[in-house]
Amino acid sequence: MAFVQRRKGPDVVGLFGFLQPLADGSKLILKEPISPSSANFSLFRMAPVATFMLSLVARAVVPFDYGMVLSDPNIGLLYLFAISSLGVYGIIIAGRSSN
Repeated sequence: MAFVQRRKGPDVVGLFGFLQPLADGSKLILKEPISPSSANFSLFRMAPVATFMLSLVARAVVPFDYGMVLSDPNIGLLYLFAISSLGVYGIIIAGRSSN
């Protein structure tokens, strides 16, 4: 799948693919350097960063292995819902900053 999309796959990026989210995030941020002429440049550039960071923060409550859970599962589920609902703000900020 990565070959078809012309990107580095998890078998190439880092040890066991742990650096795959960083590779995808850097591609997301650097892919389109074109911005609208009337855009608020700082907000327009920070919108993908905010969306990417929130997707990484949401991984904090995912259990690593059996018995290796960093938080209570009930609180973790509430946290996951809260963080995933905040990811929409990156899209809203990008649309609003482009005028």
